[in-house]
Amino acid sequence: MPAYTDFVAMTSADAAEYLAGFLGDQQMSLDRFASTIDRELTFSPGSLEPVWDAVEPKLAWRAGYEPAALGQPGPQIDADQLEPPEDLPSWFHHPSSAGYARFSADTLWLIDGAARYLGEVLIQTVGGRWVSGGERVKGYMYLNQPVITGIRPEPVSPMQTCSVLAARSLRQRVERGPQTLADVYNAWRA
Repeated sequence: MPAYTDFVAMTSADAAEYLAGFLGDQQMSLDRFASTIDRELTFSPGSLEPVWDAVEPKLAWRAGYEPAALGQPGPQIDADQLEPPEDLPSWFHHPSSAGYARFSADTLWLIDGAARYLGEVLIQTVGGRWVSGGERVKGYMYLNQPVITGIRPEPVSPMQTCSVLAARSLRQRVERGPQTLADVYNAWRA
């Protein structure tokens, strides 16, 4: 049985191979995303708000998941509560806490599409490129994961950022920081 992606255990060669596969799946993933949200993807900054508006009503927590109070750790989600790895986005990794596992599989696919779309809009309008997060310092959050470089002094992670946006939306309260794809775009291009 395939395992969930383990970015920390990857070598640099493994990360390069993973990134090549991730980028090779880009068009298929964006096509699936456009179909799911029933929107044409124009790759313009002005499209980000309507795309996020189409995503938000479809977001959901994993069945049975109850979010913890803000600032508290989320409940543990065991691997046997998850879909098989082949039914989830390739970047999904199962941490010991809720992390990405708190979202339904459909929401993970929405996060995947929104993140790839945000990344491509940035690349096409601001610059930058997808790379493997390569910082070799202990605790670096994006080690070997797809990130975008060349638009900010530090790499940015559309997957992590879109999962934060999804959680903010599902908690239905305004929190500090970006609330939509357009907010992220505007913050990152500045």
